[in-house]
Amino acid sequence: MDQIADRTEAHIISMARNDAAYALAMAQRPEITHAELCALVEKLAGSVKEVVSVAELRGERLSEPTYAPAARALEKALREALSQR
Repeated sequence: MDQIADRTEAHIISMARNDAAYALAMAQRPEITHAELCALVEKLAGSVKEVVSVAELRGERLSEPTYAPAARALEKALREALSQR
């Protein structure tokens, strides 16, 4: 069971990294619109939420929930930034 969880968590983290790299690349393009940037931020917020879940699950399995507070703060900041637009 732990192997399945580890593979699933690794996949979620990998996808979040890909989302971040894509968002950074797109943000540097001068032709990107405000709406497209907002969509990217929204997707990143979703990725952060998924990574928070991974951190919490790993924390439960390892009895060390150290990553969740920082990840939750980042998720909150992204969502607040998105709601202001």
